Amino acid sequence: MSSLLYPEKKSIKLLYLRLTDSAPLIIAKEKGYFSQFGLEVELKRETSWATLRDKLIGRRADAAAMLAPMPLTLPETLPDCKERLISGLILSCNGNAITLSEDLYQRLQHYTTEETKTDIGVALKQYLQKNTGISPIRLATVYPFSSHTLQLRHWLQAAGVNPDRDIQLIILPPEQMLESLLSGIIDGYCVGEPWNSLAAQKGTGVVVTACNTLLPAMPEKVLAVTQSWHKANPVSHLALRAALLKACSWLIARENHCEAAGLLSQKHYLNLPESLLQRSLNDQILYRRNTNIIANPGWHLFAHIDNDNGRPCETKARQLIEMCRGFSEIATINSQNFRPELYHQTVDFLNSKK
Repeated sequence: MSSLLYPEKKSIKLLYLRLTDSAPLIIAKEKGYFSQFGLEVELKRETSWATLRDKLIGRRADAAAMLAPMPLTLPETLPDCKERLISGLILSCNGNAITLSEDLYQRLQHYTTEETKTDIGVALKQYLQKNTGISPIRLATVYPFSSHTLQLRHWLQAAGVNPDRDIQLIILPPEQMLESLLSGIIDGYCVGEPWNSLAAQKGTGVVVTACNTLLPAMPEKVLAVTQSWHKANPVSHLALRAALLKACSWLIARENHCEAAGLLSQKHYLNLPESLLQRSLNDQILYRRNTNIIANPGWHLFAHIDNDNGRPCETKARQLIEMCRGFSEIATINSQNFRPELYHQTVDFLNSKK
């Protein structure tokens, strides 16, 4: 394969949200990887996953960094949509945590023993059993079918809490989580970084578990495009994947995290504290205000040409679909929206340039 690319469409609009794991897009822009492969990319920040999805389907954007289950569950969220979302690159795995309000965390301490004080899920179960007449506990995730929803449901069910009966689950955009927790609209959430670390640092919330300890190496963000866009722009799509996989590989190196955090923190990108971004990139977690920062290996696993994290495949898709089937009907045929051949094409192209 030629080491040169001639994209059908050079000017690309690429969507993302204010999250640490949007890093590959920002790094690819700032380090010149997009331009290296013949693209002029405009990064457009959105506030919610539903808005991002609708803009991509409505052709107001070319591509997006998207929650991994979204291309697999589009018919469930938009039954009348005739478009299809595909992915040829998993950008990252993990990156999320579950945070409870400081108030709820304090209440749950009365339902723990010395042996179980770290198992807040069990304390929540006991609290719910003994306080049946109170207002329901409200926990938020970011999208009906997201890794966050799957991880939160997994955590609750492991503790014996029924997510559909014992609590209320609601959907909020990531950047609304912290304010909603502070105002008492919700009692906790599962969200990506740095919104957990920010709650802990402010004393608004307590991180009760990092989700990579629940479901390790779970696909988190993918590069998504519509099937029709891919057919019209296969070389542009390859250029996007190549630039982003190169950026992901750059992010693997810990010595790059300080520079990365500085780039991400800029006002026109994430506009979030550089120290928090660097901490989560370094797999370090602050569980509660005025406590020690703890190592949390594997909190962010970005794709790399030499490992399997970036490869979308039917097996990974079916695993996500099966977890979604725990609370909704999902068609197995959607697993074909993960396209491993596109990933291998990207790897072969990048290897040809070495």
